Amino acid sequence: MAEPVRGSEVAELLGALIRNRCVSSFDAGASNGTESVNAATLRAVVEGPGVDVDWHEAIDGRASLVARIAGSDPTAPSLALMGHTDVVPADETDGWTHDPFGGELVGGEVWGRGAVDMLNQTASMALTIRRLADEGFRPRGDLVFWAVPDEENGGLQGAKQVIDTAHDLVRTDFALTEVGGAARRTPDGLVVDAAVSDKGMGVIGIVLRGRQSHASLPHGADNPVLKAAEAVRRIDEWRPPVRISDPWRRWVAAQGFDAELAAALVDPDRLDEALDLLPPGMAPHAHACTRCTAVPTVVKGGEKINTIPQSVELGINIRPALGDSADAMAEELRDLLSDLIGPDDLFAFQQDATASPVDTPLWDVLAGVTARAHGGAALVPAMLAAWTDASWLRPAGTATYGFGLLSEKLSPEEYWSRFHGVDERIDLESLDLSAIGWYEVAKQFLG
Repeated sequence: MAEPVRGSEVAELLGALIRNRCVSSFDAGASNGTESVNAATLRAVVEGPGVDVDWHEAIDGRASLVARIAGSDPTAPSLALMGHTDVVPADETDGWTHDPFGGELVGGEVWGRGAVDMLNQTASMALTIRRLADEGFRPRGDLVFWAVPDEENGGLQGAKQVIDTAHDLVRTDFALTEVGGAARRTPDGLVVDAAVSDKGMGVIGIVLRGRQSHASLPHGADNPVLKAAEAVRRIDEWRPPVRISDPWRRWVAAQGFDAELAAALVDPDRLDEALDLLPPGMAPHAHACTRCTAVPTVVKGGEKINTIPQSVELGINIRPALGDSADAMAEELRDLLSDLIGPDDLFAFQQDATASPVDTPLWDVLAGVTARAHGGAALVPAMLAAWTDASWLRPAGTATYGFGLLSEKLSPEEYWSRFHGVDERIDLESLDLSAIGWYEVAKQFLG
């Protein structure tokens, strides 16, 4: 009888992808990376009988790998499994227990940068495509595996570039990508999140200008460092409106909260008072899912201790919520700082939040697969406080979910702490479940 890929097989490929060190970064105002190395490793896995493979490398070193098992019915719905191949940097000297690019299997876990974000899923997707092809699986609609670069820097040189220039290469009706699978015990039983919505994403660049002068004469000086401090203070105190969206209501309803807390969490006037009543680790998620956030993350200015600098640059990470206009949020920040900056001193790139419906045949399959994998667990539509490449797929017409299956011992709080964190790792049981998930979804939805 045919079987899904085993977690040990996923662990071996995952380790190789981690060791490839396909770090993408954003330097000198541009994204760069070497994801073609991981794409080549994955191509060696998927290519062979029954799989059509395309290599799209419009940007040197940043290939997308597209592997397709062609469907038998051109009118049947098609499905993509989409995994990114880049990872964020990791400092080997900054407290890691094991080499962040060693990809070692230690204590039943694969350690290294990308182990949860998201090379684990990318590896299991690729192996599942090959396993299905080897079995002679012929789906009704196309089954596509897309390994894509540049997700960690917003996907402009990855998913967006392919959609804008070669959409037919990857176009499907439905897609599955990160992030999903974290399981939580509630009074009503086990619930498993699947992301139906991503927050928006944006970069706000601000230049605070002054006049360069000697630091020994501060009286009357025009010091842009002080202006930057005031800008940071105002941004920290900025309070965009609370947004209660349908995915948020659905998520709250599934958590088994007492009636009073549940009611407060969907009331814009009471939600913030209820944050401290939530279980440990849940308040940041609730806060982020219900409003636009803007966080100063980069400050650049000054080179010499005895010189007041000419200018200071601030970088702001902005995340619009469902119901926000990303453009309007950027304009609010411009107005907030209008007396500190000139008309050309704020640069903004932003994107609205996105969402997919849950009244689809794919969602029903995902719910069934989840229930069988976790003994009756309920699949819950969840909001993602972060951003993924789903934000490019949804506006292009593909209903996209962040789906996965993870071990119950990997709590949502622990799972999220490993994203971009020290000692990132994933357990073999989760790798087993992940492979089962892709295999069963493909068989049931496309079979």
